[in-house]
Amino acid sequence: MRSMVSRSGIAAFTAMLTLPAVGGMTRQPPSLPFGPGERITYHVYAKGMGSIGRATMSVDGPVDVRGTPTLLLRSQTVAGVGPFRGSQLSESWLDPIAMRSLRFHERERRFLSTHNLNVEIYPDDEVWTSADGTSGASLTTASLDELSFIYFLRSLPIGPDTTYQFNRHFDAARNPITVRMAHGDVVSTDLGDFTTVLMEMRVHDPRRYRGDGVIRVYLSDDKCRIPVRIESSVPRVGSFTLMLESYADPAPVCNMADRPHGETARRPADR
Repeated sequence: MRSMVSRSGIAAFTAMLTLPAVGGMTRQPPSLPFGPGERITYHVYAKGMGSIGRATMSVDGPVDVRGTPTLLLRSQTVAGVGPFRGSQLSESWLDPIAMRSLRFHERERRFLSTHNLNVEIYPDDEVWTSADGTSGASLTTASLDELSFIYFLRSLPIGPDTTYQFNRHFDAARNPITVRMAHGDVVSTDLGDFTTVLMEMRVHDPRRYRGDGVIRVYLSDDKCRIPVRIESSVPRVGSFTLMLESYADPAPVCNMADRPHGETARRPADR
């Protein structure tokens, strides 16, 4: 699969980031393992049911949000069996310099229910507002949402097994988020076997998990930090696993085109 975003598009985004800012300061382009044009597809599996659908994660941009060039992160899932099919679309507008979210949209459709959330995040003021009239406080000027947090995990340096605690969800009531970093399994995918690093997140989400939930993200143990496997369990809905199907990125650092299909697990020296 090849991305529809050209190298000139990436260059344009980089140019926007390096424009002089207020006070003569310059916004420097970050060194991140993802960027405009990245597209990842997954098989969706349900415990005891096998494959039930597909999911996609993608990065586009630049998109201007209140004068800030952002990356538009998008996650879309369509899965289910027979008439019991549902869909979920999450969109996050991420400032890649400050690594914080400025806007978050979420739409879920299930057999008998729907859920829509449209949030504007004002991290400098540590507040957020929703289209339904609700609002609240944040605990930091570097707020994140559910989707951008996964990309934030990809930007963390890989180190020894350890546990972190973050108060970076834009909704103060959803904090803290605990992340345990550990050596992961060798994960077999359609693109071959990957040595992984496990990022196990414990999140506070009363609506989806009826309290605290656990999400396990297995990142490729290399400079691309690809989420090759994502696991979660939702009460009264079931346990789900996303397994890597395909990956495309126009940036040379993470271009998979030259990686032989079925290549064996990467060694730590490949990082």
